[in-house]
Amino acid sequence: MTVLSLFDGISCGQLALKRAGVHVDRYYASEIEPNAIKVTQHNFPDTIQLGDVRNINASDLPKIDLLIGGSPCQTFSIAGNKTGFDGKSGLFYEFLRLLKEVHPTYFLLENVKMRKDWRDEITKELNVMPILINSNLVSAQDRERLYWTNIPGDGFLGEVTQPNDKHIYLRDIVEQENRVWLPILPWTQKVWGTKKKIDTLRKISDRKSFCLTTNKSHPKNYYLSPDKTRLTKLTSKEAEILQTVPEGYTSCITEGAAFSALGNGWTVDVIAHIFKGLNQ
Repeated sequence: MTVLSLFDGISCGQLALKRAGVHVDRYYASEIEPNAIKVTQHNFPDTIQLGDVRNINASDLPKIDLLIGGSPCQTFSIAGNKTGFDGKSGLFYEFLRLLKEVHPTYFLLENVKMRKDWRDEITKELNVMPILINSNLVSAQDRERLYWTNIPGDGFLGEVTQPNDKHIYLRDIVEQENRVWLPILPWTQKVWGTKKKIDTLRKISDRKSFCLTTNKSHPKNYYLSPDKTRLTKLTSKEAEILQTVPEGYTSCITEGAAFSALGNGWTVDVIAHIFKGLNQ
């Protein structure tokens, strides 16, 4: 199989193909972020990097069997500036351009939950309905994402089904010993300036983690002690586990860069679940 991965990031797609038992002969990746490329080449040195998606010409590529990508979500996301296709998320049309140019046998596009009109536009262009999957079925992380694909699933009509719930919880993946705990008041005065936001945090013993963010110091990467008297922050190792990436996968870059790369990445076990259909 020859794969073209757009917005490849740290090559979670390549990890998922391996985990699903899909043999890959050549893997072409389009990515521009240096730290993400460093992680990919450290773990998959045979990856063929193509650079900016806007500069890729289908005529320069061999026959592509699988086209995958998670086009930028920033201007679709509720946390972004909500400019949709007029912003960075408009790079979806580069995915669409190459889909039409390379004519792959299969494709997969991932993105965040978004406004209905934006979702409908993508659905119209790709001519397949999206499936919403929450990563909390395969990990300890609440992370809802939309997936558009023509890869066959094991549903009654050949559709992709939901992964089985593995019942993994936050308390199962955090290291309980030797954690760094912070007193609440001094930290909130310095970082947030208010104690109100403490009420939005989850306890380390709660069932699921927040959706992983790209900023290691984001409030949602902090958790309360069971008695709500102290705070602790996720480690990059724990962030890897939340994304079902092998431990140490991002160890070749700094912890801050790892959080950014992982926050922009895919939950590997969700993608591997979808890729199982490639073996049918």
